Amino acid sequence: MSDISIAESKIQILYLVSRAPGVSYHLLMEKCMESLYSDFFTFSRSYEELISGNLMDKSRSGDYTGDAVGSTENLTLTDGGKAVLNDLISSLSAPLIQHLDEAAAEIAAEMNKNSGVNASLELAEGGKFKVALTSDNNGRPFSATLTVDDEATAVNICKKWRNAASKASAELIKLILGE
Repeated sequence: MSDISIAESKIQILYLVSRAPGVSYHLLMEKCMESLYSDFFTFSRSYEELISGNLMDKSRSGDYTGDAVGSTENLTLTDGGKAVLNDLISSLSAPLIQHLDEAAAEIAAEMNKNSGVNASLELAEGGKFKVALTSDNNGRPFSATLTVDDEATAVNICKKWRNAASKASAELIKLILGE
């Protein structure tokens, strides 16, 4: 595996964000490191330079749908980022574009899969934490609210809900119905 340059990383990040607007920072980082031969430091530097250069915008979401607890940065291209990408896209080889399109499709599928899954927490009476979990559950909506004793437990539940949502809600329903 050969690492890519900062310039190559920036072009690839711009391309992926253009094909999957609203992608979370964490999902983009995961995909770049997984399939685009970028290491963490190259990705981080490229990302920071794209943000500071006003080629990408980040908005914050606190819905715990990303891999990190708390605010998740959701990314879109600025007009400047779109212009730079349009100028540079002709320099990309056909195999690289195909590879980027596949990665973008995987990102979009992951975003779509998790779009109906949400978790949030808030401080409740007595220093406890109220956790709200929801999932569209493939057309069978599910929601649950629970109260836990400490913030660490609430945060942990929110972090794990994304991956457990469909199975957990189905298992709970089966348990209640005695199936």
